[in-house]
Amino acid sequence: MMRARGFTLVEVMFALGIFALAALAAVASTSQHLHNLNYMQDKSLAQYAASNALARISLNYPPKNNAKGTEIVGDKEWHWRSEVLETQTNDVFYVTVRVYEQAPVSDSSDSGSMVTLSRYLGPSTDGGGTDE
Repeated sequence: MMRARGFTLVEVMFALGIFALAALAAVASTSQHLHNLNYMQDKSLAQYAASNALARISLNYPPKNNAKGTEIVGDKEWHWRSEVLETQTNDVFYVTVRVYEQAPVSDSSDSGSMVTLSRYLGPSTDGGGTDE
């Protein structure tokens, strides 16, 4: 009479433990990937909001310091604040826009910005945007 061969209970439990660890690692990796994907999407949308804000500021020359506003990009409302610095060249300004997911608590708070975008801004050469 042949004796039936199979796995013992200890071997089965050990195999299930290894499978559970592998599945847990896969779930953790997928979760981290989805979190990073969401962060990259928000970062891209904030970049678009900063570009839009700089375009709006460029239309109103000379730029105003500490201007604030909101942009709706990707069904989200992004808050922005600008900082304008004079340069050594007359009529040229260095404009920095910081974009936040939520309105900043204080005007002096630079922390918490999602994106910072800067550019030099001068008078338009085509005659637009100036009050002459």
